Amino acid sequence: MTNFVSTLCLALLCSTILDSSTLATAQESGLDGTYILDQTDSDNLNEVIEDAVGKLNLLTRDVARGRLKKLNPAYRQVAISSSPNEISVTVDNQPPLRTPAKGASVAWVGPDGGKVNASMQLAGRRLAQTFTSADGRRVNDYTLSPDGRTLTMQVTETSPRLSQTIAYKQVYRRVS
Repeated sequence: MTNFVSTLCLALLCSTILDSSTLATAQESGLDGTYILDQTDSDNLNEVIEDAVGKLNLLTRDVARGRLKKLNPAYRQVAISSSPNEISVTVDNQPPLRTPAKGASVAWVGPDGGKVNASMQLAGRRLAQTFTSADGRRVNDYTLSPDGRTLTMQVTETSPRLSQTIAYKQVYRRVS
């Protein structure tokens, strides 16, 4: 009977340790949480878009401007949650983007209604989101500050239709 009780206690202890290590893996990045846009520390998206379309010819400029504004809304709120198997990012009131944690891509509909392949991968205090379509590629590189209060999203977009890469940053403050 003593052996049974010892074995049972050991089994319960091991399962508790395993469960807490799984939980620690999911939360070790510290990125999980909700963040609100800090406009003063963020780049002005209208200026970024005007700079990008300024080099295009007059016929394509208006079309490109409209498309870029649809593809690059200033998200007011970003919520990130992760587990060992899945990463979820929700922006504003849109449906969450959920992908496997290991970086496999999933089919997803972008803010402009276009179909893209999306993938996400966590690495320490960074989350890389990649969107690929026939029109180009966008990478949202989220980095959490050392104090855990500030999330910076560095966006890089490339497209054969653009004369240059578009790059800008959006800064978010953690909601307590």
